[in-house]
Amino acid sequence: MFVWNKKFTAFYFSTVILAVTFLMLDIKAFFFLFNLLTLPILIFGLWLKFKKHPHPLMPLMIVASVFSFSGDFLMLLDIEESLFKTIGICTFIVAQTCYGLLYIYSTQFTEIKIKPTLLKRWPEILTYVLLGIYATIVLKYTNEFFLPGLLYSFFGISTFVLAINRRFFVSRRSFVLVIFGAFMFILSASLTGFDLYATNKIRYAVAILFYSGGHYLCSYGILTQIGEIIKKEIPVKSIFE
Repeated sequence: MFVWNKKFTAFYFSTVILAVTFLMLDIKAFFFLFNLLTLPILIFGLWLKFKKHPHPLMPLMIVASVFSFSGDFLMLLDIEESLFKTIGICTFIVAQTCYGLLYIYSTQFTEIKIKPTLLKRWPEILTYVLLGIYATIVLKYTNEFFLPGLLYSFFGISTFVLAINRRFFVSRRSFVLVIFGAFMFILSASLTGFDLYATNKIRYAVAILFYSGGHYLCSYGILTQIGEIIKKEIPVKSIFE
């Protein structure tokens, strides 16, 4: 089985729960430790999967996770916060770009060429409009981070749209896992955008839960697709056809 097993899932989410717990208890040292431990666990797990089956989808997923971890670290620094948070947001932009490229590349493994008509693209168009409107609301709270926030919004929304596009080319299971994970990234980013200095612990904790869940589900969805490819069970029909 190529996807995450129960032991890995329990270990991964235990670090997330511990990080949130120590955040609420205001024990910064342990919060930093467990919050920065979560993604390295995922990256290490992906690396082990890659060693077992070096599928071409794996490197982009690992790179996206590495840049996300770098962003996490920069966002936690409490010195020159404005500078490091700006760099952190830019790092997240790179991570989201890698995810977007991953979603594009993941559509290339079907045996039949599929060219969806513009009429079938209404979910992508609607998503751009709705999330674009929502982004304008969130951006009002970003203050000095408006420009990097604007860039992140563009790349984040585009990446989510690319995740929606996968529905024509992958299995229902892989699509659903990734789209839920990508939506969790949107929720996490918007909660963070409302309070970039993390003054509200509850909001910050929920953002961490969405963020960690997003990474887990997106990786699970891509691993599901890779597992199907390995077993030569490559889906060729859209779930909407």
